[in-house]
Amino acid sequence: MAAPRTPHRRPGQGVRLGALLLLLGGAGGCATYTAKMADLKPEFAAGEWDVALATVEKQAGGKDRLLYFLERGLILHYADRWRESNEAFAAAERLSDDLYTKSVSEGAFSLVANDNAISYRARPYELAMVPYFKALNYAYLGERDGAQVEARRGSLQMSRYVDATLGGIREQDRDGLESIRSDAFLLYTSGMLYDWDGELNDAFIAYRNAAAAYQQNRALLDLEIPPSLARDLERVGRRLGFAAELEQVRADCPHVFADLPPGGEGPLTPQEPAAAVGWQPGTGEVVLFLEGGFVSPKTQVRFDFPVFAGEAYADDDYWAWQIYGGLGNVQAMTAGHTIEYWVSVAAPELQDTPGPVGEVRVTAGTAAGHARGWRAANLSRAARITFDAEKPTILFKTILRGLTKYLASRGAKDAGGDLAGWVANIFGAVTESADTRGWLTLPAEVHLVRLSLPAGVHDLQVELADRDGRAMGTQTLAGVEVRAGDWTFLSRRVF
Repeated sequence: MAAPRTPHRRPGQGVRLGALLLLLGGAGGCATYTAKMADLKPEFAAGEWDVALATVEKQAGGKDRLLYFLERGLILHYADRWRESNEAFAAAERLSDDLYTKSVSEGAFSLVANDNAISYRARPYELAMVPYFKALNYAYLGERDGAQVEARRGSLQMSRYVDATLGGIREQDRDGLESIRSDAFLLYTSGMLYDWDGELNDAFIAYRNAAAAYQQNRALLDLEIPPSLARDLERVGRRLGFAAELEQVRADCPHVFADLPPGGEGPLTPQEPAAAVGWQPGTGEVVLFLEGGFVSPKTQVRFDFPVFAGEAYADDDYWAWQIYGGLGNVQAMTAGHTIEYWVSVAAPELQDTPGPVGEVRVTAGTAAGHARGWRAANLSRAARITFDAEKPTILFKTILRGLTKYLASRGAKDAGGDLAGWVANIFGAVTESADTRGWLTLPAEVHLVRLSLPAGVHDLQVELADRDGRAMGTQTLAGVEVRAGDWTFLSRRVF
C-alpha cells in the first residue's frame, strides 16, 4: 500500500528541519497506547495482579479513562476481588454510555493532532463482555439475582453498540459487523444463567436465539457449537411443552443439532420421553469457561500518499476518499499529476492473534466420566470483523488528517515564509500517531465445557493442547463443589 517517499527539499533544509525536530520533539509523545502498556500483558499472564493494577493506574486519566476501568475490572476479577471488579465494570459502563450519547466534539482536534486526542469508545465485542464478567462475579458471590440481571444485559449490549458503531461507517462496509450483532456465546451464557435461576421461559428464548446465532455465524467467527446447547433446548422446551417451537428451531438450526462428536451426546428425537432430557437424580451441572490468550491487539503502520501541485483541495473530504481509493494503485492515482510532496501518516492495523488453545479435555475421577471443550466464543475473530468494517473510515480520517496538516503547513508557509511552513510541517509529524488503543487483557477466545457430576466435591483435571495438537500441560481445579440439581459456574484463564 505504501509508495516510496520522495520529499522535495532545498539545500540546507535538512539541517534546519533536524534542529526544529529536536526543538519540537517534546511537543507531543508519539508512543502508541500498546507501547505505553507493554508491561501489562506479561504481568497479567504471570498473575501479578497488584503489579498489573499499578501499571494500569499509571494510565488512569485523560482520554483512556474507559480503558482504565475495563482493565482494572478484569484484573480484580481474576484476583478474586469480585465486588471491586463489579464496581470498576459499572464505572466503565456509565462512562461508556456517556461517551456514546454525547456528540463527538473532540473530532475536530483529532484532525490537528491524532485520534488519541479523542476519548476512547470501546468496540462492541469489548463492551458486550462486561456483563459476562459481572455475571461471573455475582455467581461466585452466590448472588443469583445479580447474575440474572447481567444475563439480561449481555446480548443487548452487543446489539446496542454494534448499531452505534454502524452509524459511523459507510453502508458498503457494514455487512460483517451487522452479521455479528447477535452474539451466540453471550446468548447461550444468558440462557444458562436464567436456567440456573429457574427462569425457564427466558432460558428457552435465550437458547433459541443462541442457536440461531451459532447457525448463522459459526463459520464467520470460527466457532464450534457446544452440543450441550441442543440438549438444553430439548430439556427446557419439553418441560415447557414447546413442541412446535422445538420443531421449528430444529428445522432452522440443523448444525446446532447435527454437528455432534462421534459417540457424543446428541439431541433427543421427538419420540423420546420428556423425562429423558432431565438431569440424572443426584447429579449437578458444572459449567467451565476456559478463557485463552489475549485478544488481537492493534499496532501502528505508516504509509505515504501524494499531494499534487496546483490543487487547492477545497473539498478535502472528496480528496481523502479519492486518495483512499487509489492506495492500491498509486501509479494510476498519480498519472497526469505533478507531485508536490509525499505525506507520511500513521494508521492502526490489527495483528491477528488466534487463541492458543486448540483442544480441551476435562476429567473428574475415574468414575465420573469426561468432557471436551468447544470454542464457543472467538473475540479475536470478532475484533477482525469489527476492524475490517471500520478500516475504510479509519484510513479516510487518517488521510484527511494528514492532508489537513500538510495544507496547514502550506498555508503557514504562504503567510509567514519558509520557517513558519517548516514549523507547521514538523508539528504535524511529531503529533502523528495511530490510535492503537483497546482492552488489552481481554481473552482471545472462550472454550465451554459442560460436565454432569454426582453431588459432592471433585477435583477436575484439565488437559490442554495447542492448535497443532501438541500438549500444553494439565491444570487441576481442586475442590469443585457440585450440588444435586444445581449449577456450578467456573472460569479459568490460560495463556
